[in-house]
Amino acid sequence: MPNYKDSAIFPVQKEDRVLRGVDLALLWAGSAVAVDVWYSGGYLADVGWIAGIAMIVAGSIVGSLIFAAAGLIGSYAGIPSMVSVRGSFGIRGSYLMSFLNYLTLVGWTAWMININASAADAVGRLTFGWEGFGYWIIICGIACTLLALFRAEGWKWFSRATVVALVVMAAAINVVLFSNYSWNFLAAIPGGGMHLSVAFDLALIIPLSWAPLAADYMRFSRSPKGGFFGSFIGQSSVNAWFYATGLACALAFGMLDPTVYVTMVAGISFGIVALFVIWLGTITTTFLDIYSANISLINVMPNLKEWQGTLMTGGAGTLIALLPWLGVFVDFLYVIGAVFVPMFAIVIADYFIVNKRGYSVTELYDPRGRYWFSHGFNLCSMVVWGIGIAIYFFIQSFAPSLGMTLPCFLSTFLIYLLVKKAF
Repeated sequence: MPNYKDSAIFPVQKEDRVLRGVDLALLWAGSAVAVDVWYSGGYLADVGWIAGIAMIVAGSIVGSLIFAAAGLIGSYAGIPSMVSVRGSFGIRGSYLMSFLNYLTLVGWTAWMININASAADAVGRLTFGWEGFGYWIIICGIACTLLALFRAEGWKWFSRATVVALVVMAAAINVVLFSNYSWNFLAAIPGGGMHLSVAFDLALIIPLSWAPLAADYMRFSRSPKGGFFGSFIGQSSVNAWFYATGLACALAFGMLDPTVYVTMVAGISFGIVALFVIWLGTITTTFLDIYSANISLINVMPNLKEWQGTLMTGGAGTLIALLPWLGVFVDFLYVIGAVFVPMFAIVIADYFIVNKRGYSVTELYDPRGRYWFSHGFNLCSMVVWGIGIAIYFFIQSFAPSLGMTLPCFLSTFLIYLLVKKAF
């Protein structure tokens, strides 16, 4: 049996739980201050301004509730996300989930670094007249990797210093945007007929996509209550804000990125502000991907040193960001992402309802304990998980107007409870 006490996946001790609710609110607010959230908001333009805002608020709340509930397991037990999966899927079952999570997070690390470099390069050309796409990728990759090495105490002070500044600068961008385009102006722009359920699904997906990472950080919270509410408020509020900004940009002038607009309209001073928002926003988001990918790797290889895994993961994400076929890889990531919706429906149902928060933390690390199940896998959970994935793709193929994410989550949640009750 590996010596988990020397591993990064061993339960966090009380003296190391240094994050207050406000620290987690800032940490997860930083995850939503990102170019991709602006872009995602722009995709809701077809539903119109009023309906779009309503779906953004509803989706942000529901997605953030699921995300924070997944992280609450970490707050109670002090364990990272992929260890929490052992209770419902088995120890070896968690290895499969860790592999998928690692692959996904390395891919999203590459994608975030890539779109950061693209946006920064565009602002740099407009503001200073110089290009440096490849340099932006390398510098951003190094910065995100170094931050992932800091751990909880370092994240706390970094978030306090940067996220508040980011919010102020992003608010300045909003002032420029909405001083030229009023609420009534935006409301008068007709939508293109997107189904409300699809718009809701688009607003829900980003906060919910953080569920496989949530416990990695909420395990450092001083209390479960502070961890839950801090994470929920930080993620939901800023996610809704940035989605709404992206929606306004798409409706008003057909751009997904407001930083390019303010640079064109307000000149070099706001170009510099936009560059800082792009840069710091990507760093506050992407280091979370790198750290959690590393924790997923250590769940399978517990003797791996934390710093070694972080350097491997950050380096891989940076190199992939330079590849010309990254867009094809991202399409593949969306397919992989479908597996995490039913997975965390099962994890949340199993922990809170079936086991009533009664996991034995010691046995989560014991291959001879109750969470070994059958050869390391909980076959019941694996079958229901497969059904959940099938539901996701069935809806996507035959009833896409329903939206895939929430129907898949709720269906898997209920099927798992019914199966557990029956057997």
